[in-house]
Amino acid sequence: MLDTNSAANAFQTPAGVWNGLVHHDDRTDSFTISFAPDGTVSLRTSRSVGTGVWSAGQPGRFSYELTELFTPAADQSGRVQIHVEAHLEGAAYRGIGTVMVCTPDGVPVHTTSARFTADHLAGGQAAWHDVVGLAAPIRGRTLHPGDDGFEEACSGWLLTVEHRPVAVVVAADAADVAAAVRFAAEAGRPVAVQSTGHGKSVPADGAVFIAVGELRELSVDPGAGTARIGAGLRWGEVLAAAAEHGLAPLCGSSGNVGVMGYLTGGGLPLAGRTYGFAADRLRSLDIVTADGLLRTVSPTQEPDLFWAVRGGKSNFGVVVAAEIELLPLRTIYGGELYYPGEDPRHAAHVLGSYLAWVKEQPEEMSSSVTLLRFPDAPQLPEEFRGRSFVQFRVVYTGAEEQGARLVEPLRALGPETDTCGAMPYTQITEIYKDPKTPVMAHLRSALLHELDDAAVAELISLIHSSTPGGPFPNIELRHLGGALNRPPSRSHAVSTQGAAFHLWLRMPAPAERADAARKAADEVLERLRPWDTGAMLPGFLFDHDSAPERVRRAYTEADYRRLATLKAEYDPNDLFRINHNIPPLSNGERTRS
Repeated sequence: MLDTNSAANAFQTPAGVWNGLVHHDDRTDSFTISFAPDGTVSLRTSRSVGTGVWSAGQPGRFSYELTELFTPAADQSGRVQIHVEAHLEGAAYRGIGTVMVCTPDGVPVHTTSARFTADHLAGGQAAWHDVVGLAAPIRGRTLHPGDDGFEEACSGWLLTVEHRPVAVVVAADAADVAAAVRFAAEAGRPVAVQSTGHGKSVPADGAVFIAVGELRELSVDPGAGTARIGAGLRWGEVLAAAAEHGLAPLCGSSGNVGVMGYLTGGGLPLAGRTYGFAADRLRSLDIVTADGLLRTVSPTQEPDLFWAVRGGKSNFGVVVAAEIELLPLRTIYGGELYYPGEDPRHAAHVLGSYLAWVKEQPEEMSSSVTLLRFPDAPQLPEEFRGRSFVQFRVVYTGAEEQGARLVEPLRALGPETDTCGAMPYTQITEIYKDPKTPVMAHLRSALLHELDDAAVAELISLIHSSTPGGPFPNIELRHLGGALNRPPSRSHAVSTQGAAFHLWLRMPAPAERADAARKAADEVLERLRPWDTGAMLPGFLFDHDSAPERVRRAYTEADYRRLATLKAEYDPNDLFRINHNIPPLSNGERTRS
C-alpha cells in the first residue's frame, strides 16, 4: 500500500482518475480507473466493475492488480484477474500485463497478455471510487459523474434544485431499488429517490440517487375498480388506461406529475371537495425500507407504516408500486375564466365576488382562483404582455346543466376568456395548463383562513403594475372544505387542519435573479401572514418550506410525533433524509413521551 503523503502529485504517482484502453486478443476495450491515495483501485467498464490495490515502484513506475466482475448488463458471469506493470509518461501511462478470465468460482479458462494505455482525467480520486461495486448486483444502469446520461437522470421539472449525487441507480425493478438501498446503508450514504423531478426540494449531494422512472407497471381491474401502478408512471398514462374502462384516478392539475410523489404527499385532486385526498384511495403500497426489504403495506399489513407513508412521502422508504381505487367518472364540467386585472377596483370586485360565490357551492364543485401578472416580454403572446389577470378554474362532478347554472354568477362578471363546458375526464389536467417543460421557479405554500376584504386588497396589490420590473408572482388559492376537511375512511397523515384555502405560490426565478425571486416569495407570504393558519400540506414543501420548522407545520402535533416515532422504528439512522425530512424520535424523547 502506498502512503497517502507520497501520492500527492499525479505526475509522480498515478493517484487520480484515468480514461484508458486495453488491447488484447485482437480487440480493444475502454475503461475508467481511479487510483486512490490510500493504495486502492476502482475500475469501471460498460460491462463490469473491479476493485484492487496499487503500489509505487521506482520513480514514475507503479503496478496494480484487481479483480473485475461482470455486471448483469454484460449478460455473462465470471471474473477477470488483471495484473499490470506500468510507467508514467506525463499525463498518460503505459502498461503491460496479463488478463486471466475465470469462472464465477475462480477456475481459470483463458489467459492472455495485454497492453494498457490511459490518459489522466482528473486529480484526486473519482467521486465514484468508493461506490464502484454498486453496479455489480444492478440489472438496470448505474451512472456516475461524467457518465453519459448522468446529468439527465439527475435533472427534472424543477430546475432551481440541482442534485450532485455520488451515483445514480436507474432501477429496472424493485430488486435494484433494494440493492441500492442496502448499499447506501452499508456505505453510510443517504438515499434520494426521483421519478419525474416535480417533487425536488433538497439537493441530493453525496447521496445514492435512485431513479424509478423505468418502473412502469400498469394494469387496470375494471371489475374491482382498481389499478396497479408502478412508481415510474405519470398521471396522464394512468388517466388514459383507466378511461378505457370508464374509470378515473384522483389526479391533480398536471398529467406530467409522477404518481408516487403525488400519492405519498397526500395528493390534492382537482375534484378534491367531492372525493377527498388521493391518499384516501390508496389500497396498498410496495415499499423498500431502510433495511433493504421489500414490504407490502395496507390497512391489514403493517398498518402503521401504511398510515405514515401516505403523507410522510419518502421519509420511510422507496415506494415502487401501489394499488389505487378508481372512480366511475367519464365526464366532468370544467374550465377556466379569465378577467382583466389591471384596474385594481375591478379586480377586487371580481375576486370578492368569487369568495362570496364559493361559500354557496356544493361539494361537487371544486375551484380555485389564480392571480397573475406577466412581464412585457416579447416571448409571451401579445394578449398577455405586461398585463395582470384574475383567473378562475372550476371542476364540477355532477350533471352538465347544473354545472352551467352554478358557474353562471362567475360568467356574469364578464370574463375575457371562458372555456367552461362538459369534457371527458381524461382532459381534466388540461384545465390548469401547467407547464410541460422544466421551469426555474421558487415554490412556496400555506394554508389560509377564510379571506376578508382586507385580504382581497392585499392580494390584488400583489399583481399591480406599480413595480415595473417585477416581481411577477403566480398566486393560486385552491378552495378546500367538503370531503377534504372530513376524516378519511383510511386514516393517513394528511390534513387541511380546517383551512379554507390552499395557497400555492410560483415565483419565476431566472438564474441571474434567483435571490431576488426568493425574497419576493418571502414577502408575499409575509404580507398574507394575517390569514395564514400556520399549517401546510406535506405535498407542497419546496424551497424554504422544506426547513425543519416548516415541515412540522404540515402535520398536527400528534401526527408529527407519531411519524417521528415510526421513523425511529423503520429508519433509525435517517437514511431517507433527502426530502422534507422528519428526523427519527430519539430514545430519550420516546421515553419521555
